[in-house]
Amino acid sequence: MATYTLIDLDDARIIGRQFGVRPTGLAAIAAGSVNSSYRLETARGPSYLVRIYEEATAADAETEARLLQRLAAAGIPTPCPLARLDGRGFTVPVPASVGTRPVALFPWRDGDTLCQARVTVSVAARVGALLARVHLALAGVAERRTVRFGIAQLRSRLRTIAAVADPELRSIAPVIAERLDRAEVARDPTLPGGVVHGDLFRDNVLWRDGAIVAVLDFESAEHQPWVYDLMVTVLAWCYGDDLDLGLVRALLDGYQTVRPLAPAERLALGPEGRMAAIRFTITRITDFALRTNREIHVMKDWRRFQARLARLDALGDLAIAALGAPAQQ
Repeated sequence: MATYTLIDLDDARIIGRQFGVRPTGLAAIAAGSVNSSYRLETARGPSYLVRIYEEATAADAETEARLLQRLAAAGIPTPCPLARLDGRGFTVPVPASVGTRPVALFPWRDGDTLCQARVTVSVAARVGALLARVHLALAGVAERRTVRFGIAQLRSRLRTIAAVADPELRSIAPVIAERLDRAEVARDPTLPGGVVHGDLFRDNVLWRDGAIVAVLDFESAEHQPWVYDLMVTVLAWCYGDDLDLGLVRALLDGYQTVRPLAPAERLALGPEGRMAAIRFTITRITDFALRTNREIHVMKDWRRFQARLARLDALGDLAIAALGAPAQQ
């Protein structure tokens, strides 16, 4: 979440009228990397999150809304966007004076995000179980979303990186491209999968009194192997100064209390983990390092995912697969 598109309270009132909401206050949320986000206050009612989709189309945003409805129906604690009063979906354009990007209103959810120091074995296990529930809830969804982080899209981003003035970034682009090529070849095309979250980092899960109260931001959701999404989550929750293997085991065990991994999936933990590390190396360069300080308020260093990639390389595929062995073994 961030603020690339600027709106004021008058704009918010125009937007709110289309959802039956009467805003009295608006505050920008300075975090994240892709969308513009605001907290909208009302006089005697609830607060809302205003999300302006900076890259997704209105069709993509509507598809996301339907995914969220499906998740909520399955008992996943995720806030669904408000429906328009005219019954024509969940998004409207921002006011014409601002642009044409789609915007949606979400019920505000209060909760805490955990810093890495607060991620315990118990927390990791709960996150793993939650992710498995998400995968099962979205299993069988045939509706396709625009792919934003497929191999072709990542290669396009690498071409952008290779053309920048920064010599460090320009020199690292072919190195990452070579790793991406190797990672693509190493993937098992027969792995089971479906619609995945794709971005289940600590700031996308809210907690209260030790319980998960909200899972946020399904904008990166797309069809991928489930084990890929599992390793995105492992790398997000189990890495501080190094990869904490105790947390990794706990998260994988928690996942398998809901959805056990097949042997081929355990063998794919390493290859899919490397693909995840490469994906976030690339997107953190394009979404953070290549943006100006005016645009981005929280910097996320791409080198942190280079370090994750190196750690996975050092562990090796068999050792990583062993971390996913059933607990009773």
